[in-house]
Amino acid sequence: MPYRVLLAAVVTAAPLTITPHAEAAAAKPVIRYAGLSSCLQSDGGRHPCGPLKLWLSNGRVVALPGARRTVGDDEYVAAAVVAVSQDGARAAYFSGKDGVLTIWTAATGRAREIPKVTWPDDLQMNSLILSPGGRYVSMLGVDASEREVDRVADTTTGKVFTLPRGYQAWDFSPDGRRMMAGNNRTAVLYSTGTWSVKLRRSVYMRGDLGPDGVTVAGTKWTKTGKTVRNMVVTRNLATGKKSTIPIRLRTGENPLRTRWDKAGHIDVLTRSDRRVGGEERRLHTWYRLNRATHKLKRIDSFLIPPSVGGYVLPT
Repeated sequence: MPYRVLLAAVVTAAPLTITPHAEAAAAKPVIRYAGLSSCLQSDGGRHPCGPLKLWLSNGRVVALPGARRTVGDDEYVAAAVVAVSQDGARAAYFSGKDGVLTIWTAATGRAREIPKVTWPDDLQMNSLILSPGGRYVSMLGVDASEREVDRVADTTTGKVFTLPRGYQAWDFSPDGRRMMAGNNRTAVLYSTGTWSVKLRRSVYMRGDLGPDGVTVAGTKWTKTGKTVRNMVVTRNLATGKKSTIPIRLRTGENPLRTRWDKAGHIDVLTRSDRRVGGEERRLHTWYRLNRATHKLKRIDSFLIPPSVGGYVLPT
């Protein structure tokens, strides 16, 4: 499920130093988030400045000076021009010079241009979604008639599939062979490449599509009085079977989303906010869910400093 954070507030704090955890540093680096930094103003406030950047799990910050940026000096909207794949392995953005799609890979630190896919000049771009493996990219925008249009480009062939009117791409399976799309009433599963409909179900179930290509996982919370119940919900779109797994989080920690890997593990992303010395500190944590015991094992945590006014998490 696409998850993007768009913050327009002016911040006044200095950047924080992020120290990667040992388990994250030992593994192959992944992209934790993408976004824009901010610069000090004469009045002590801040405004977005510089190029788009990628923050990695090994502590590196990679600047993308060639990435197209369409925000004004008083905006932090980064989602329209950059996407991070759900596994954090790749980021996609468009070149500011010629509008060519570019895919940056965390494992190699290299960027690859896709000349067959370029910025759609007939759309006012809203968001991108990049499939695991980087083969497909969904480009959501609004045309001249103010109609929302979602196109999915194949970075290998350059062919473009346009979703039916009113439908949006939501998610790709971990192997990239299935794509889930839909509207407020219907979920549709496509076979990527041929774009044939494999399943259509009258149900609204946003979330992350599993390796079986039919099971969706998402997070949910309910509050009764002062008691908050957090849970992971899965639903098989083929059978309609639904299951709920309660999870225990710290006080003030909120579940944001889930993701599957190819092996069938479910990871849960959370966020907790704290104000320290007038600064808002945003702590994100990834957990691996044990579906048998319902226990969570932390696999990565990172602070997003107040100096980053807008950011995009893996989708």
